Amino acid sequence: MAIKSTERNKSGSTEKELETIVDNGDLKLVDSLVDAYSFKDRDSLLKFAIATLLRGNNDGGIYTIKTGEDGKKFLDPIVPSSDFVVKKEEDAG
Repeated sequence: MAIKSTERNKSGSTEKELETIVDNGDLKLVDSLVDAYSFKDRDSLLKFAIATLLRGNNDGGIYTIKTGEDGKKFLDPIVPSSDFVVKKEEDAG
């Protein structure tokens, strides 16, 4: 699986653009999410994912509702894998 991004200047401009390549298993996952949630295309899925992160960007975090073994619903935090984020100084100790 691979997701790789490259930042560069737009052709003939000083504005930046980001080119992201998604292939192999990650591309299959993206396509399965497009189908599962009836997005019209991959771009719509990615825009929704970014909007979801922006909306949840607060002290409360982002949660999904899950059902426990006892049948009761609970909020389960969604957090990125530790290898996806920059370590905070207090964590590096």
